[in-house]
Amino acid sequence: MSTVIKLKGHNQKKGKGKPVAAASATVGEQDNALRRALEKIVALNRDSTHHAFELGACFAEIKALVPERGFGRCLKVFTDYTVRSAWNYISVHERLGDYRDALLKHAILPTVMFELAKGEPAQIEAVIAQMESGERIKVKDVREMLGTKPKRKSDAAILNAGGPAGLRKVAEWKIDRDAVQFGQLMSAVLDQVEKALEPLARGRAVRKGALQDKIVHDCRHAHDLVNSIAAPLQPQMIKSDNWRPARLPEGTVWREVQMLLHRMGGVESWPARDDFVPWLQNEVVPLLRFVVHGEPLPGEVEDVDEEATVEQVERRAA
Repeated sequence: MSTVIKLKGHNQKKGKGKPVAAASATVGEQDNALRRALEKIVALNRDSTHHAFELGACFAEIKALVPERGFGRCLKVFTDYTVRSAWNYISVHERLGDYRDALLKHAILPTVMFELAKGEPAQIEAVIAQMESGERIKVKDVREMLGTKPKRKSDAAILNAGGPAGLRKVAEWKIDRDAVQFGQLMSAVLDQVEKALEPLARGRAVRKGALQDKIVHDCRHAHDLVNSIAAPLQPQMIKSDNWRPARLPEGTVWREVQMLLHRMGGVESWPARDDFVPWLQNEVVPLLRFVVHGEPLPGEVEDVDEEATVEQVERRAA
């Protein structure tokens, strides 16, 4: 082991003559003890790597010897391993056998190998190359390099969680799904509006009826979704009436989006012929691009967004 943690000088006792030499000897002994302990950890890790391959081979053999549906029952009766754990070790045995020497050399822990076994050969080799360069590889590093993420909790697990914290998780679960649908609808509407405006470049008219046929229903659904995602419910004048989504705060862009989608969802609310194209150019397209791409409205003083992507920054600067 080339790297050893050095003890701080201020931990050494001050003194004169021989006591200093004695303190130096003590520090040297501590360094040696520390080195031996760290080397032992690496050796034990290497044992764990070897153990994982051996376990995988044993589980693979058992799986081949028992009926298909008897594997789990056999594990339950004779071992302390779950089927999932056994399959993890089998994957190490079956998918990482060609890389066994390299993995043993670097004393890779089983949890890291479980993730690594999910990769394709080229990906596995790339991870091992990182190890050879001296990098310590952890589970999260393997996931990043393979482009995988840990599985989310199942819907049932989320929907069965109680209390205020459970309710918040359910709300996040719902918003995640609604936001995806909303984004898909808005992207489709923006695409249709921009295509409808293309004839202007050739000196031709924009066909209002054709555009309405393509996007009115999507706008209605998008209006329902933005209300569901962002608008709080408010009581009605009559106590027995169902609560309805409130209008978002005046002066905000999302309030404008909410009102625009409401208008676009009804053909009778669209502007007349003379005002139709300017409305699309000056109101509809900017608001849709705000929603889909995060672009600020023309003339808007934009707040600094520390989480803006490079793509958004470049688009805004264009």
